[in-house]
Amino acid sequence: MSLRRRALLGSATALLLAACAGTNGPADSQRAAAASAAAPGARPDTRPDTPAHAPAHAPPEPQPSAGPTPEPAEGLLWRIDPAASLLQVLAFRQGALAGLGHNHVLTAPRLQGWLQLPADAPDPTRLSPAQLAHTRFALALRLEDVALDEPARRAQLGPAFASRPDAQAIAGTRANLLGPAMLDAARHPWLRVQSAMLRGEGAQVLAEVEIDWHGQQRRWRLPLALAMAPSAEGQVLRVQGQMALRLTDFGIQPLSLLGGMLAVQDDIGVTLDLVLRLR
Repeated sequence: MSLRRRALLGSATALLLAACAGTNGPADSQRAAAASAAAPGARPDTRPDTPAHAPAHAPPEPQPSAGPTPEPAEGLLWRIDPAASLLQVLAFRQGALAGLGHNHVLTAPRLQGWLQLPADAPDPTRLSPAQLAHTRFALALRLEDVALDEPARRAQLGPAFASRPDAQAIAGTRANLLGPAMLDAARHPWLRVQSAMLRGEGAQVLAEVEIDWHGQQRRWRLPLALAMAPSAEGQVLRVQGQMALRLTDFGIQPLSLLGGMLAVQDDIGVTLDLVLRLR
């Protein structure tokens, strides 16, 4: 391997480790600046003196985004069973040095949500167009509750997810994911999805949904398949669907290092396999 390529790979690895180590961004930069100023030959601070009693101008407190949509009181209400349901998000690496990174899988073990049917629609798999027009649903996920790169989940996803990031790497990736540079979970703690319009007939539904994420609202189309299934506690409703989202459509900038030589793809894949129980 040439010295140039070896140096490039070394720099990339250092940057990747820094990105996955959960660094504190500005705080780390301030510590580095302080160390640099104390070093011999460091440039003096040429900024005007600031009086010790000058008032501090703290940044405004973040305004948390709204939580789950309240359940309706009327109609037939089906609630999501989070322990039996799956919301899965796949994020993929890209770039010339993609081999230094990992693909990632996120799940939502505490997903909340409901489906409201009109009172004259006892069977969710036999909905008429008129009944669909009066059907609504909502989902909500608190970002702090996401699970990242669980080994069992990665093992189910095949060779593209065969690498096994260790606990420290997962913790660092999670910190960066939820931090202000990406999802900014402190300011925007919830991801919400609610139906805007439902079309179709029977068990096949084409949903137009409104997604509220990262302070942005976007409309998306989500095909859904509904089926009744037996369980130990009686019949449950199973709802399945898939869609692709683009992070930048929601003002989220994917991680990118070395001018894009190691980066996260803008497009993410979302899979829903939900189990709901009649209230």
